[in-house]
Amino acid sequence: MDAGLPRALNPLAPSHDTAMHVPAGSVTSHWGATGRGYFCFTTASLALCLVFAVATIMVLVVQKTDSIPNPLGQFPLKGGNCSEDISCILERAPFKKSWAYLQVSKHINKSKLSWNKDGIIHGVRYQDGNLVIQFPGWYFIICQLQFLVKCPEHSVDLKLELLINKDVKKQTLVTVCESGVQTKNIYQNLSQFLLEHLQVNTTISVEVDKFQYVDTNTFPLENVLSVFLYSSSD
Repeated sequence: MDAGLPRALNPLAPSHDTAMHVPAGSVTSHWGATGRGYFCFTTASLALCLVFAVATIMVLVVQKTDSIPNPLGQFPLKGGNCSEDISCILERAPFKKSWAYLQVSKHINKSKLSWNKDGIIHGVRYQDGNLVIQFPGWYFIICQLQFLVKCPEHSVDLKLELLINKDVKKQTLVTVCESGVQTKNIYQNLSQFLLEHLQVNTTISVEVDKFQYVDTNTFPLENVLSVFLYSSSD
């Protein structure tokens, strides 16, 4: 049979030469765009989960109290979608006795993180990177951080720890930048939450391993620590 007959019968089929010669630059560009798109999708999903978690907790509180007081005043804090949504939730929340919502400081120079003092804070005292409890009871503690790692030639361990009175109560660990794999940048989101019964003057703090990778530029408003009183003991 004539060798040209299969090609004549199927004119839409790409030739072997065409299929094998794909510009290298287009592959690199495709994977770069895919990586950035995956990171944005992951960040948006985690932010949505965080908002959903707070909203779910609010439903439990509303069921417990059977009433919601009048909304509080407007807050000066403005941020991205995640920040605005959580601020809106806190503004209408029944747990008005004790809560805080702080963004991480841009000047990070040690493992123990510091936070902007001009955040939303009520019934909790802030001192030297610690939130100090003023009312006893059960507290929800939520922390979310964004990391940007410019990969070296070895793997990097990122760790987020929630501490109560300097004792680690909850932690998250992830390894990025595989050894032997050339990757330019890695974007990584770490989050953790905790429900804990706390006494007056109990301190809450956050520590990270490899603090130099905390990204305060790309998504500065999504590095947050939120604490609120769920059930009071007094």
